[in-house]
Amino acid sequence: MLSIQNSLLGIISSSSINTVGVIRIFLGCYTHTFRVLYTHFYFTTLVTFDKKNITMKNKFLVACLISLLSVTSIYAYTGPKTDDKGYTAVIRSFIDSHMNGNYKELNKILDENYTLKIPRGNKVIQQSKSGLVDAMKTEAGTQQNCQSNYEVLAKSDALVIARVDFSYHDSIQHNYLVLEKDDAQEWKITQVCKMFEDLETPAGSNEAVTAKN
Repeated sequence: MLSIQNSLLGIISSSSINTVGVIRIFLGCYTHTFRVLYTHFYFTTLVTFDKKNITMKNKFLVACLISLLSVTSIYAYTGPKTDDKGYTAVIRSFIDSHMNGNYKELNKILDENYTLKIPRGNKVIQQSKSGLVDAMKTEAGTQQNCQSNYEVLAKSDALVIARVDFSYHDSIQHNYLVLEKDDAQEWKITQVCKMFEDLETPAGSNEAVTAKN
């Protein structure tokens, strides 16, 4: 700017250029300088505003994503994880009801059309749910002196066949369970076929024989 002013002063002092021309040149230089400064200020402000605007947009997007993930997590969570093989719990309840004389637990897991089948010689004896539960009530709380084991023989989404063994001193009680899903999609025992296997105790031995499946 100082160089421009000095140049102008030199021009003014010259006799070859009139005063009006000098003023026009002077005003033109200042107008150009003002435009350059204004343009610089405008773009600097615009860039600063854009940066702030982008920063605010980014923060807003992050907040939206966090809220979306939180809502998704809430709706996706259905409670503590449980064993999806619900029939396993039913089988264990069947074992507990036999081992501890728990007729109430047995009543819960048996289907209303449940049937117990036990071979007797050339015949098969059948017993209903109510008959079995009533019989167990008379021996409620009786502890069985045996060991238990079970094995799932076949399974599908609606039907499971399992074998439950109760090993006593001289025999094994085999229980073949048929489990089905009812209308409420709950596993129930619809049938049990009970069979007995006698074990021979070695002569002169008082030790219990361990049954092998």
